[in-house]
Amino acid sequence: MDFKSVNLVYFTGTGGTARVADAFERSFMNRSITVQRTALKGVTDPVIGGDMLVLLFPVYAFNAPKPIGEWLKKIPPAKGRPAVVVSVSGGGEISPNTACRAATIRRLEKKGYDVIYEKMVVMPSNFMIGFDESLCAMVLHATPVIIDKVVAELIKGTRHRTLPYGIDRLAARLGYVEVLGGRIFGRHLKVNDKCIDCGWCEKMCPQNNIKIIDGRHIFGNDCVICMGCIYGCPQKAIEPGIGKLMVVPEGFNLSKVEDRMDHLTVYPRISHATGHASLRGVRDYLIESDCFEL
Repeated sequence: MDFKSVNLVYFTGTGGTARVADAFERSFMNRSITVQRTALKGVTDPVIGGDMLVLLFPVYAFNAPKPIGEWLKKIPPAKGRPAVVVSVSGGGEISPNTACRAATIRRLEKKGYDVIYEKMVVMPSNFMIGFDESLCAMVLHATPVIIDKVVAELIKGTRHRTLPYGIDRLAARLGYVEVLGGRIFGRHLKVNDKCIDCGWCEKMCPQNNIKIIDGRHIFGNDCVICMGCIYGCPQKAIEPGIGKLMVVPEGFNLSKVEDRMDHLTVYPRISHATGHASLRGVRDYLIESDCFEL
């Protein structure tokens, strides 16, 4: 496929999808393809340009998060412009996530886009149960390799579309309750006595949902449960009032994991690192990368 520029658009909460965007940007630029990059934060107007749209998002409630849907409503019609849809999760391409891109693809096609490629990318889990350090490192090592393969296939003109399981289509539709759930979850966030009023949360919330007025934290109705404020607060001062089981007890910090990766020289076998049945999708992903012994 002959394209010289890419419009890379993504939403990220705790940083995983931003890392995926980094890998796509590097891979395209290494092939002399210009990248226009847009992170969806707050009210983001559509960015026009590029021969191809690459849209990335973390999987929330078996679907794309609210900011993706809001952005898609704003984009102008396109006449056959190629598009790539990439979802990011800690579980991989397994049920109930196989339909997580379906609604986004339908919206793009209604706008006239030609969705030529879709892909699930795995990043370390930040929901309920985290990965151990070795598995985090393996996934972070594998992802740029897999993304480079995706970019190579796009350049060759390879089309790749998947067929979701029927039951997962239902799960994806039920995922719209995330909007209501986000409001409830966000409204019940609490600030503990560790807070030093640094303003980090107000500045970093991708939904501009946190305001600090006269020293008081106000949580609005636009929370999408990205967990960014809970995991990212430098003082660990923000806690969930409800839904505590969704939060990984040991916390989640990709930067710290990446720093520790430099000291890992030996990786376990894939079969050992992903022995639990819930990690089947991660296992398949690591096998696809061809970076580790089975």
